[in-house]
Amino acid sequence: MARPATAEAFARFGTVYDLVGGSDRKVVWTLGDGWQDGFTDKPLIGGSGHLGMTRGGAAPWHCTEMERHPGTEEAIFCADQPIVLAVAPASAMAAPRRDEIEAFVISPGQAVVMDRGVWHDACRGLTRPTPYFWMAVCGLGASPWIPIEGGALLVRADANQGTLA
Repeated sequence: MARPATAEAFARFGTVYDLVGGSDRKVVWTLGDGWQDGFTDKPLIGGSGHLGMTRGGAAPWHCTEMERHPGTEEAIFCADQPIVLAVAPASAMAAPRRDEIEAFVISPGQAVVMDRGVWHDACRGLTRPTPYFWMAVCGLGASPWIPIEGGALLVRADANQGTLA
C-alpha cells in the first residue's frame, strides 16, 4: 500500500520538498501583496536538466518493470492531482527486486527527487489518469525498462492520502 511521500519515509530513495506547507527548511519562502512563493534552496538535480511530462494511468496497477538512471537524479512533481510513485533502492543488481519495492503518494505542491540509480516505474494518478512533470538530464545512454525480479507487484493506494496534512 502506498504511503505519503514524507522526507523521513522517502530518505533512502532521495529527497522530498514541500513547496506549499511553509515550513520545509530546504525551501526559501517569500511573499508579497496577494502572493506567496517557495523555491528549493539548491538546484533539484546536478547538471542542466530536461523538463518532461508523462501521462500516467491510475492506481491500482501491476508494476511489472522499472528503469533507473545511474547518471542523473530525477525530480518528479505533480501539478493538480496526487500521483503514486513505485521505487526500489539503487543497487548494482541487474534488475529491481519485487520484495524491495515501496510506493509513495506525491501530493500537489511536493517535489520528489530520486537519487541516481534508484529503480522506478512511471507514476500513476491516485484516483484517475493523471499527467505529471519530471526533470532529469537526458541523453546519458540507454534507459532500459527491466522486468522486476520476482514478478509483478500490485501497487495500491488509499484515495484519502491525496492531500498534505
